[in-house]
Amino acid sequence: MKLEPFKEVLKRQIPIDIDKPISMIVYHLDHPKNCGDPWIGAYSKHGFWYKFFHGTNDDYEKVVARAYESDSYKMDYDSLKVLKAIPTCCYQFIVAKNQSDELLGSIMIAYCNNFAVIGVYYVTEEYRHSVSHLANKCHRFGFMTSLLQQWKFATYEINNPSAFPALQDKKITIMKYSNLSEAEITALLKYDMNVTGLNRNVWLKEWLKRENFNTYVAFEEKNVIGYGCSREIAGGYVLPLLVGPLFADNFEVASALIYASLKKYYNPDDDYDWDPDIFAIYRRNVYFIVPEQNIQMIALMEKLKGEKGTFQKDQLSYIVSICHFR
Repeated sequence: MKLEPFKEVLKRQIPIDIDKPISMIVYHLDHPKNCGDPWIGAYSKHGFWYKFFHGTNDDYEKVVARAYESDSYKMDYDSLKVLKAIPTCCYQFIVAKNQSDELLGSIMIAYCNNFAVIGVYYVTEEYRHSVSHLANKCHRFGFMTSLLQQWKFATYEINNPSAFPALQDKKITIMKYSNLSEAEITALLKYDMNVTGLNRNVWLKEWLKRENFNTYVAFEEKNVIGYGCSREIAGGYVLPLLVGPLFADNFEVASALIYASLKKYYNPDDDYDWDPDIFAIYRRNVYFIVPEQNIQMIALMEKLKGEKGTFQKDQLSYIVSICHFR
C-alpha cells in the first residue's frame, strides 16, 4: 500500500500559530446562491442549503459539545435552562440545520430590561466564510460600537495546580452567595455596576445563584470588595473548571475568592493511593479567560500553578466590545 505524501497530509493540518486564522476550504458548488427564506429553506452565498429552527435544549447541548471538540469553547450545558427560568428575561435561540437535520450553527440573544447579550454564536468549521464581514454590517441594523470599551480576552489553562492552599487568606471575609441577605445582594449588584459600567442587575442576580455556580463575595465590614465564581464546563468525563466572572479590589482579595470558589474540589484527607480522588483540584484542568491588559491576573495564575503544575496560553482568544442601539 502506497502512503500519501507527507506534504499533502501536512497541508490539511490546522495551523497552530497563535492569533492566525485557520484557512478555510473554498467550495465551488453548482447550486443557487443567496436565495430563499431561511425559515423555509435557503441557499447561502456559497451554495449551501440551510434552514432556521427555534433551538431546543437538546440542540444547545449539541452545540456545546461540538464547540468544545472543534474549538475548545468554554461552555456549560445548563446556561439555556437558566435563561428559561428567569421570568423577566426574554431570549431567542436559533439553530441552522441542513437537509439531513445536521447542526450547522447557532446564535442566541438574551435580554433583560435594557441589557442584552448576543452569544452562543457558533458555526461548524466547514461553513465558516463570513465572520470577517459581519462587524461592518452591524451598523446597518442600528448598532454603534464603543471602541473605548473594546477588550481582548485570552484563555489560559493550568494543568494539575499544586499550590492551591497558598491562595487562602483568612483575614478576608468571604461569604457564599446563597447565604447573603437582600441588603448584601443589593451591595453586590451595585459593586458589579460600578466595576463594569453596566446595569445588569436583573440578569446577574439570577445568573449567580445557578446550581452549578460556586459564587463567593468578599466584604470589608459591610462593603463589597470583590466577587468570584467557578463552574464545571464541557470537556470529558472529569470536567474542566472555569473561573469567572472574577472582580476584586486587589491581588489578595482575588486570591481569596479563587480559593473559596474552588475549595469544594480540595479534600486531601479523602484522597488515597488505593482510591485516588480524580476530581481533586490538583488533578484538574482550570481555565481562566482574562483581559490581556490584566498583568496581576497572570501572577495570580502562576501562584496557583505551583511547582508541579503547568501553565499555558490557549490559541483561542476573544475580542469583546460594547454596542449601543440607536
